[in-house]
Amino acid sequence: RRSLRAAWRVLVRSVYSGEARRKIAALADAVKPDVAHFHNVHAHLTTSIVGPLRARKIPIVWTLHDYRLVCPNTSFLCRGEICERCLPNRFYEAVRRRCKKGSLPASFMAMVTTLYDRVARIPSRVDRFITPSEFLKAKLVAGGLDPDRIAAVPNFVDLDSYRPSPEADYFLYLGRLSHEKGLDYLIRAAARLDEGRLVIVGEGPAARELRGLARELGANRVEFVGHRSGEELRRLVAGAQFVVLPSRWYENLPFAIMEAMACSKPVVASRIGGIPEMVEDGATGLLFPMGDVDALAERLRRMLGDRAARMEMGRRGREKAERLYGRDGHYERIAAVYRDVVEARRGPGGAAGASKRP
Repeated sequence: RRSLRAAWRVLVRSVYSGEARRKIAALADAVKPDVAHFHNVHAHLTTSIVGPLRARKIPIVWTLHDYRLVCPNTSFLCRGEICERCLPNRFYEAVRRRCKKGSLPASFMAMVTTLYDRVARIPSRVDRFITPSEFLKAKLVAGGLDPDRIAAVPNFVDLDSYRPSPEADYFLYLGRLSHEKGLDYLIRAAARLDEGRLVIVGEGPAARELRGLARELGANRVEFVGHRSGEELRRLVAGAQFVVLPSRWYENLPFAIMEAMACSKPVVASRIGGIPEMVEDGATGLLFPMGDVDALAERLRRMLGDRAARMEMGRRGREKAERLYGRDGHYERIAAVYRDVVEARRGPGGAAGASKRP
């Protein structure tokens, strides 16, 4: 009985927090903000904080970084593979398939959290959602959210911190070492090459397995260098011939690609998720069908064999980063969303969704 009560308390806290609701109300009364902007509120605050803000007629903007509002597992992955069975609003599929960590209790909790947001009408009580990619926006719309409440605004990188340097003798993967990142495809493709050296930057749960795969395939030109950050990571990106992202899941707007473009580096990547919005095939990099090792190996050979093409793609990538992924441009787009929701609140009728400009 005690364990059941404890489980129930955990479930309730993951869906609704009375403490967060009280504190956000007190904060709103003290600060009297023009706009409330959310990021990742589910983990601790929960969407219970929406009510007090709505009661005070404070417009709410929410930047989404995953698919939680339409996918209880947040990633459209089930047992490591793409799954959209919960679209639209069939959240019971998460429990039926045990998509959260293969666990029935965890999957049930994930389903309840997503279902609660729908029952509480959270999507219609938020004035504007912001998605870093058009792809994420499209999935939200497929899940039943109003497209007029969603503005696609890319994230940004500090472009001044990323500068190209002369090429070294390697191409680069940077990111988490986990199944959904498709590194097994990349190692298998790299093992087929007669030239080039692959440097893998990062750590994660699949690190040991991936190192074993490289040894098994005799991929002697694959080097794991572990976690790197800050200036050391920027130097590694700046010195690479190109960057590779072989993901098997719905990437949103990968920072690895923005960092590569900021350093004038082309990208070889899976044609999946938000990646094709960033990497224009043949212009700023090369795309390949997700999971196709032969196609990936062919793209790697093409990129390794044509330095002039790498330079031109890298140049175009930097131009795109300056146009879309800079800090000032991001600020201007976010400020435009703020102005829009504030004006909509003050306009005739004060309807949250009256303006449809973003």
